[in-house]
Amino acid sequence: MALSHKGISRSALISRSYSRIVTRRFVEHTAELELELESDSAEGALEEALLAFAELVGQGERDSGDGEPGEPTEHRIDLEGRDLPSVLASWLEELVFLSETEGLVPEDADLVLDGLRLSGVVRGRRGNPRPIVKAVTLHRLRFGPRDGVWRGRVVLDV
Repeated sequence: MALSHKGISRSALISRSYSRIVTRRFVEHTAELELELESDSAEGALEEALLAFAELVGQGERDSGDGEPGEPTEHRIDLEGRDLPSVLASWLEELVFLSETEGLVPEDADLVLDGLRLSGVVRGRRGNPRPIVKAVTLHRLRFGPRDGVWRGRVVLDV
């Protein structure tokens, strides 16, 4: 289910092993884009970051230029951060890397956050993702639980 109201996208997905009621919105900056995330689980917020990234690189760009859907692909991920905000930054950096080197347009992921270690599988299609995200910055970077909700903020250099 997806709802949109005043630039805020909300989605809920029940087929995961974790709950995923989330909110995300983009906040524009000059040459930067700030992404705010909310979810009732860490994994839900991280998957919402993936969906936001996919929106930026182009869900419509999942083909190799001939109009046919790109080849499905999966990538195992295993990364660790020094703190929770760095896990969010590392996750998005991994998506930028896979997009640039493998032509990955991500679609979904099964993720497990265990302390400061994020592992799982990213699924998507090979294609021609737009190279819109140049870098993940540390400016205003936040990620963690507050009042029973996982909240994240990251600024992307575009």
